[in-house]
Amino acid sequence: MSERISVRGDRDFRILWAGRAAGQLAAAMSGVVVQVLAVTALGADLSDVALLAAVTAAVTAVLALPTGLFVEYRRKRPVMLAAELIRAAGFGGVLLAGWLGGLRFELLVLAAAVVAVGQVGYLAASSPHLAALVSRRRLVDATGRLESTVWLSVTIGPAVAGALVAWTGPVAAVAALVVGFAVSAGTVMLLRTPEPEPAVPEPGGSRSSELLAGLRYVRHHPELRRILAGWLLFAGASGMAAPLTTVFYLRELQFSSVEYGLLMGVPSLGGLLGARLAGPLASRWGAVRVARWAGLARSPWWLLTASVVPGPAAAWLTGGAFALLLVFAALTNSVLAAYRQIVTPDHLLSRVATLWSFTTTASQPVFIVVGGVLAELVGVRASLCVVAGLVLLSGMLLPSGSPPASRPAAG
Repeated sequence: MSERISVRGDRDFRILWAGRAAGQLAAAMSGVVVQVLAVTALGADLSDVALLAAVTAAVTAVLALPTGLFVEYRRKRPVMLAAELIRAAGFGGVLLAGWLGGLRFELLVLAAAVVAVGQVGYLAASSPHLAALVSRRRLVDATGRLESTVWLSVTIGPAVAGALVAWTGPVAAVAALVVGFAVSAGTVMLLRTPEPEPAVPEPGGSRSSELLAGLRYVRHHPELRRILAGWLLFAGASGMAAPLTTVFYLRELQFSSVEYGLLMGVPSLGGLLGARLAGPLASRWGAVRVARWAGLARSPWWLLTASVVPGPAAAWLTGGAFALLLVFAALTNSVLAAYRQIVTPDHLLSRVATLWSFTTTASQPVFIVVGGVLAELVGVRASLCVVAGLVLLSGMLLPSGSPPASRPAAG
């Protein structure tokens, strides 16, 4: 990649990257730490654990679009700083209650809601902030680097959390989450590049009109409209596949818990590779073309997974298929996330970013339910083949060829 479009050597990006890595590692660890804490220290059952996930999803769905509008007209760094401090405070309350002996499940639910608020706020602010910090011509490279850190965190976060819980106990392990989000907040304060002035609301515009401005822009943009539809289908299919693969691995392929844990973590290195390839490939072949072909290449690996039978090679085949799936998924996501920011006007970046978050949160539960019903009717293998078909369709929905140079009106 030429130096012209690389963020290599950019001081502020390195600082932001380090902070994001700390926050992402804390987020990746939090799932294990909170669930172990709920089950072992508070005696939570399966429905209680599901409630924690439901609270996070509900907060995200309700606040995503309003938060995008709120953040759009404000400087992004104060929002990012506040969001990370909110997440640190949410887990800090759990830590303090645990040390004082007053930790209750209701407090854990409240903390999950508070942390979800911070997560939504950070997402809404970080996307436009990145576009302003590195400039649009370097977005693909910057996004690829940040996405690679996400995948690395997904790979090592649960293992680090498990080891930390075993060593210190679940309550003390919460301290690591507080530190991770606090470090992320601290790095925001170290950034020197001046922020641009935030967008100014149009006079006379109604709140409902402003709230849906991001959706209207995407609906009238021929490429973004197809990208959103493809993302909705891919995110839904991925959510549908998660419980199916758990049942398939543990029951039909009879993997041990150790094998299952490795299969959930190690293949994520494929995502790391795919994210790092995004910049060079998009620079050489073009973002839209790379996303189209990588999007189509996500599908066959589900068919390979569905065809695996119990035996010595089963873990290698399913692990290899999952790793290759994640290579192309991360490549597609990294390129499309950067492209989305490139073609979106500055005054709509937060609202478009939270639209993607809302779409994911709203669609996945529906697909999960459909997947469960389908598995009861036709079996897990056939259901995984349906997942492959949905993923293929999601790739076919993506735009192909060169995008038009002009943007639609951002009304």
